[in-house]
Amino acid sequence: MEDSQTVISMRPDGGGNQASGFESSHAATSLSSADQQLLLPQAGIPPVSVKPGGSASCSNQGEVPCSAQIGNLSEKDRVLKTVKGILNELTPKKFELQKGQLIAACITSAEILQGVTSLIYYKAVLQPAFCPNCAQLCSYLDMRLSPFPPDEPGGMEITFRRVLLNYCQMEFEGCFELRAEVRQMTGRVRESERIEKERLVKRRTLGNLHFIGELLKQKMVPLKIVPHIAQELLGPDNESCLAEENVEAVCEFFKTIGKQLDEVPSARSKIDDYFIRLKDLSSNPQLAPRLRFMVRGVLDLRANNWVPRQKEFYTIRKKS
Repeated sequence: MEDSQTVISMRPDGGGNQASGFESSHAATSLSSADQQLLLPQAGIPPVSVKPGGSASCSNQGEVPCSAQIGNLSEKDRVLKTVKGILNELTPKKFELQKGQLIAACITSAEILQGVTSLIYYKAVLQPAFCPNCAQLCSYLDMRLSPFPPDEPGGMEITFRRVLLNYCQMEFEGCFELRAEVRQMTGRVRESERIEKERLVKRRTLGNLHFIGELLKQKMVPLKIVPHIAQELLGPDNESCLAEENVEAVCEFFKTIGKQLDEVPSARSKIDDYFIRLKDLSSNPQLAPRLRFMVRGVLDLRANNWVPRQKEFYTIRKKS
């Protein structure tokens, strides 16, 4: 499941080049201008300067020919416009056709690869309903896209998986800094701006963790990052009360990936420790009632073998 050339550490000092951000005009698909304002945080992580290079063979799958021209756009802009159109129409019924179209769009350089990865990543993060499909799409592209030469002599090849995991890492580590920036926004005039940015940071944080969970299901992300994510969200001190955003984030993460983690014997004991911490939080009077209820929902979900009560009720009723 783990490849030494593709697995990127989720630590701030993790090895490998960091993927740089792409223009926000290419990063969002079907998003409002307000939602585009906070795309691609500057989290203090040095970006990689991806130079065009290498080549990738084009498949005949799908219906988007390599020679297609859209006005006078550059090759990069043409491909990104084509991919954005495919993602805007992404549906389960057309999934087989659409994933072939993405390959046929001709990702012929590392620069284009990074732009395409950005589009898919933010489609998943900012529109969580598409997370499962986007994760399947990522697994498909990872198997079929050729790597590009390293940016520097002796460096690692630039692959779809490396670029994708760098986006996940940058978002996860950058969210803490973004929250700090939002908290520093004071004054009556900036209150509405602070509330809006707080909403967008929360949306991105939860979307990123949901997407990481879906990528774990597709074995695109190594299990070894789970302890790091859980410890960052739960904190080192079991006695302290978590911040509201951390509680929501850890609940989202375990709702997405908890079932798969419980099926791995080597991970079971560690997951037990995390759920002991969650159980303590569920009765912590310092936590808002809404959050305590949310934590109890995750505890109940695990106790019920990760079958939601509503789904269980629907199944029983259907059988009867």
